[in-house]
Amino acid sequence: MKLPILLPIRKFALALCVSAGLTACSFSGDEDHIRTVVIDDDEVRINPVGTRLNHSSSTMRMAIARGLVGFDESGRVVPALAARWIITDDGLSYIFRLGEARWDDGRQVTSERIARLLTERFAELKNSRLRNDLQVIDEVISMTGRVIEIRLNAPSPNFLQLLAQPEFGLFRAGHGAGPMRLIDEERGMKLGVFEEPSGGDDEAEEDNRWVLLNRESAAQAIARFDAGFVDVILNGRFYHLPLIDQSSIDSNNLQLDPIAGLFGLRFVSADGFWTVPENREILSMAIDRPALLTSFPSVTAWKIRQKIVPEALDVEGINARPDWSSMTIEGRREFARNHVQSWKATEGDIKPLIIGLPDAPGADILFLRVQSDLKRVGLDAQRVGMNDEADVKLIDEVAPYDSARWFLSRLTCEQTAICLNDADTKLADADAATNLDIKAQLYAEVEQQLVDHYNYIPLGVPVRWSLARPGQRGFSVNPRGWHPLNPLVGIPIS
Repeated sequence: MKLPILLPIRKFALALCVSAGLTACSFSGDEDHIRTVVIDDDEVRINPVGTRLNHSSSTMRMAIARGLVGFDESGRVVPALAARWIITDDGLSYIFRLGEARWDDGRQVTSERIARLLTERFAELKNSRLRNDLQVIDEVISMTGRVIEIRLNAPSPNFLQLLAQPEFGLFRAGHGAGPMRLIDEERGMKLGVFEEPSGGDDEAEEDNRWVLLNRESAAQAIARFDAGFVDVILNGRFYHLPLIDQSSIDSNNLQLDPIAGLFGLRFVSADGFWTVPENREILSMAIDRPALLTSFPSVTAWKIRQKIVPEALDVEGINARPDWSSMTIEGRREFARNHVQSWKATEGDIKPLIIGLPDAPGADILFLRVQSDLKRVGLDAQRVGMNDEADVKLIDEVAPYDSARWFLSRLTCEQTAICLNDADTKLADADAATNLDIKAQLYAEVEQQLVDHYNYIPLGVPVRWSLARPGQRGFSVNPRGWHPLNPLVGIPIS
């Protein structure tokens, strides 16, 4: 366990203060100049192009490349390149009217160009995290005037939330259309106002609002925030939380997004004992979820999960919770212990469960908790890295939009070898259904099949945290988990 050798955040922050001068170690409160850090461990440069964007690249793309719609600081879908839109009664057509806009080389944004760029982008993103979500799109058509139509092959009530994802920010020959522009790269990505405001007959006053965007490790980012060098930190994960506990940061600065998604153990391989769904059920029964989540004192309201799809998306009459959900943890442990003893008596020893986890302090806590729970029922576990061969690997993903389909698609045979062909077939039937009630009913039936299959062991809701001082302009916790940069300095998206 790595907790004893965690970076001493407070000492690191003090060292930063001493090296930079005491005046640098206080919050400036300058709301027109914001220093932002995204916690990311891979790649050196913030590169907003491509299809497999990390969080910092996605944040950069949101700032300099508008799509038809976008997210505001509260996670609501708002107009971007599209000034308004309508949805046909059958839910199969989304019609957008473009506003007046130009690319950053001065060229006019046209419906013909946008339709072509969207078609190309949809094709490119078939290799991205959104590849399953794009199957609903039939075609993109440039209509008369400044109108674009996107036709779907089945209704998708939350399609606008999908279109607002950072990946759908558009570039034309390397040029974006705001709401911000890159003005300097000397000490990070310095982003300013996309267009100078018109001053009429008078010379326009220079608008010097900017956001400085950098990418750093969690330890360095937290220390710099503690020392007053950073105003906002984005993309904190559960496994970074022990670093927060070691710092002197005021708890009021810790902002938790009320997101939905998958946080649990997904089976990617199985051998011996773990090939049987009833035995994988024992793993789910044995884990004490409340004790696991309360091992992270920074997050007092972390919600546990025993099922796949959030309750808000449930279909009336179908309860996809496991059969043991009403049992006490003591009763579950006794049942699991007896089951394991019976198996060992007839089949022999059981190999430890191999768990793939990130190399981080919070992941150490999670593993030790799960291993301890398994030992209570006569099982054991071993830990490996996320890129190593394992029986189960942690899945920690935020749902990009509100749909049961997204949750279920993460557990198909395309995603993992431990899957259920019947569930995949029913999921395809649900995707093709044009009646929303029938679609929802089929999705609920798929969830029930997957819950009984136990190729995924839910633990809780994903954690995404930020650091921002109370009252920070343009920042708000939200259910999407995206925090655009332009509102931080009062720059509108359209």
